[in-house]
Amino acid sequence: MATATSTLGLVPRRRLGTLLAERRNLHGYTVRDMARRSMGRFSSQDLESIEAGDVVLDDSAIEALSLIYEFNSTPPSAQRSRLIVADDEDLPVSMGREDFTPELVVSVLQRYVALLYLLRNLPVGAPLPLRADDAKMLAIAFGRPEDQIRAAIERVVAEDGAAVAEHFARMRRRLVVPAAGLLVGPTPAGMLVLVK
Repeated sequence: MATATSTLGLVPRRRLGTLLAERRNLHGYTVRDMARRSMGRFSSQDLESIEAGDVVLDDSAIEALSLIYEFNSTPPSAQRSRLIVADDEDLPVSMGREDFTPELVVSVLQRYVALLYLLRNLPVGAPLPLRADDAKMLAIAFGRPEDQIRAAIERVVAEDGAAVAEHFARMRRRLVVPAAGLLVGPTPAGMLVLVK
């Protein structure tokens, strides 16, 4: 289960779906209009499923949707962000509290640390101060004391450089949708997402 985070994309699919539906409605288009705009890439049914957040998208689909729906998709870049628990995002598989083993928690924290390095434009292994709000949110999300979360992140920074670097390299090549946030990983409280 500790590898669950390695297969996650960076774009939260339900948040992206909501963004797409909002943009379409803002411009007064129907799903059928958007399917026509896609010139055969997506059917109306495809777009309905995507807007419902039921589809995991690869980078080429995200790029195509960004052109059709006229929103920004970019490689991850430096941005000020805060951590939230998005209870509207589905966990990658049906998970109960007992599934959150110490290994899975560490895997999510490794991914979180890699995202911070990426967003702060720092090399993996550099000192990484943790914002008080993020530490509090992580403590709530994992149901653990804040000092335990801080200590776990310090261990990840000090001891898990190879795993963090692997996440970092994979993330750097992916497209993101800044308005939808960045997917961090599952917790017992819901999916962690970094948002602007």
